[in-house]
Amino acid sequence: MKKVLCVMALAALLMFNGCNNPSETPITDILKSAKKGWVMTSVKSVPAYQLGAGVTLEELFADGDYEHLTGFFYSYEKDDAIIFGENGVETIDPGTLLPEDPTEPYQIATAATYSVDEAKEQISLQMPWEYDAQPELCSVVSCTKSQLVVKYTRNDDENPTKSQNTFTITYIPVK
Repeated sequence: MKKVLCVMALAALLMFNGCNNPSETPITDILKSAKKGWVMTSVKSVPAYQLGAGVTLEELFADGDYEHLTGFFYSYEKDDAIIFGENGVETIDPGTLLPEDPTEPYQIATAATYSVDEAKEQISLQMPWEYDAQPELCSVVSCTKSQLVVKYTRNDDENPTKSQNTFTITYIPVK
């Protein structure tokens, strides 16, 4: 009988320790804590993303730029910030504006929506590089006040010969 009680007590202890700590800060609160928003610092693709002209990239953000076909993002997109507000309102702030045409959609703040499923550790948000797009479902890899890392799987609808890519996107708070 003692063995059964010891096994049950040990199992209950292990099960209790495996649960999320209820005092941990919710993902939503961490997202909203960066008042100036979150800016990307890295976007890694698995498999490597086929950019074109024989260029494939594993790191789409940190190195190069789209203008020179050495990166996925235009240089002006690299300071775009996502601001998570109240009631599921997401704002994409374009940061530095280009002087050529301030009326382009990437030159104005874009309003979108986001939602967080705390239990599944998922965020549905508009990607800052997808103007006028629908929210995309991302898995939260980690979420602290100093860094947000999400995974997002994308099918390239424009070019069906390209493979499905999973992006690991790292954000930090805007300073």
